[in-house]
This record gives sequence, C-alpha cells and structure tokens, in this order.
Amino acid sequence: MAPDETGSDQADAGGDDAAKLDAWQRPVTSDPKAFAVAYARAIWTYDTSIHSFWDWRDAVSVFADPTDPPEGPRVARSLLPYPEQFEQLQLHDAKASVSGLTVDVTPELKAMEKDPRAPAGWHGYLVRGAQSTQMDGRTSTAPRQATVAVVCSPDCRFWSASSESPQ
Repeated sequence: MAPDETGSDQADAGGDDAAKLDAWQRPVTSDPKAFAVAYARAIWTYDTSIHSFWDWRDAVSVFADPTDPPEGPRVARSLLPYPEQFEQLQLHDAKASVSGLTVDVTPELKAMEKDPRAPAGWHGYLVRGAQSTQMDGRTSTAPRQATVAVVCSPDCRFWSASSESPQ
C-alpha cells in the first residue's frame, strides 16, 4: 500500500504474489513473548533484491490490532525506515537478518503492566538481537533493541513499539 495525496492508504503494486519472507510471518499465538519476538524479527529482516518497501510495510502492518485502523498499522510500521531510506538500501542490494533474539522485562515495563490504565492482557518487553546486514558484498553486524508492547486476550496483537529502552 502506498499513501496517496490525502495520506490514506491505497492498494499498491505487488499484490498477492509479492515476495514474502518467512521472517515476516505473524504468529497466531497467546504467548506475548513469542509475538514480540516475531514482530522484532519482521522489522529487522529484509531483502531488497526480492521485495519492495511496500511489501515490507504491508507485512509489518499485519501485526497491528485489526480493530484499530488506521492507527494500529501506522504504529506497527513506526520502526521501519522511510521509503527513501529503503531506496538507498536497494541501490546497494542490501539484505538483513537478525539472530540471538532475547526478551527481557524491565522493572519499568513490569510496573506499566500492573498499571490499572493498561489494557487487559498488556505485556511489554525489551527485545534485543544482532542484525547482520549485507551491502555491496560486505557484511556488518549491529546490535538492535526495541521496546515492544502487545495485548493478548487471548490471541496477541501489536500495541506499540519504541527503539529506545523504557526510562
């Protein structure tokens, strides 16, 4: 999907036969940790030689709460690069994968989970991993982390994410 002049989402080229990576699969689960890890894997994995920015964007959007359009998908996509940044990655035939994913619950996230204002089934995690990126035939590895919140009641759905640790 691509934004039109009004900012709404319209169907974009790519369609059902667009390349989907295994790492982009949204799990149907009631395990909030598994869902948070799957979301992190989806945002940190790409291959510019087989998919477009819009394919990646659509794949990450399915993690969102389906009852919260259009805000849910927008928030789920918030940790992806901008289309112009993806174009730069394409120029270098870039691809990335993530390994060593770990999930932690910080004291701040534990407190937020117990906050009566939190939705029922809310869980927050600090997800970390090592992203290996291949560009122009060279490989580099960089640490990644995101704070990911999900709501499971009983099946999990994305609630929010930030690339910073909770304070």
